[in-house]
Amino acid sequence: MELDIKQQILTENDCYKIGRTITPKGVMVHSTGVAQPDPEVFISRWNRPDVEKCVHAFVGREQVIQTLPWTMRGWHAGTGTSGRSANNTHISFECCEPAGHTYQGGTMIGYDVETNQPYFDDIYHNAVQLTAMLCSQFNLDPAQPGVVICHAEGYQQGVASNHSDVLQWWPKHGITMDQFRRDVAQAMDDGDEEDNMTQERFNELMEGYLAQRAGLQPGEWSAPAREWAEDQGIVSGDGDGLRYRSFATREETVQMLYQLSRK
Repeated sequence: MELDIKQQILTENDCYKIGRTITPKGVMVHSTGVAQPDPEVFISRWNRPDVEKCVHAFVGREQVIQTLPWTMRGWHAGTGTSGRSANNTHISFECCEPAGHTYQGGTMIGYDVETNQPYFDDIYHNAVQLTAMLCSQFNLDPAQPGVVICHAEGYQQGVASNHSDVLQWWPKHGITMDQFRRDVAQAMDDGDEEDNMTQERFNELMEGYLAQRAGLQPGEWSAPAREWAEDQGIVSGDGDGLRYRSFATREETVQMLYQLSRK
């Protein structure tokens, strides 16, 4: 599943109008803290003056919506106990939570893990891919301390206000932030491998694939046809056998037609 990103910049938000910029040093992951899966709901509420919050993107199940330029200073972290703020260093995005639960004292109430697993898987995939893209774009290493963090970790590190996201949610599905950082790093490696694909590497992979197919055994359903073709001399194979599961080249096809025409 490819990452689908569209832009809906919050041009009416005061954060955008102030227009301060940052040199990104990391990515901070948030969740909305409310049972609302539709990013458009938040965008319509935030794209106006006097809203004292603004993130760079919302991660929905179907797509990511970018709401600030990546290098614009967002309003997402608040100020930490150290007096510093990840607003000055981190790109931010909100993961939209599914419907059906409430909150009590920062704890999810009535959240059904099994029912919401497919939703979470899609959100998580998009969050991983978005973070991998941002880390690649800004030359960030997700394995380095303080680079890829959630809001709760930001509070622990003194660079964000006291919020529990996303640790109030993701661990319910067996996902820790350490796992998230590993998955981001893996996604970056996978992307680098695709970007660095050469003709020689492609040829090597294709040769291996064709050799694998050549070694597959034919199905029982084709036994009568294969026996007839072999008896008629239409298919004779080569040093590697008859290779019934391989793809036929045009050269091989016309040879078989030629053999058939002589009967």
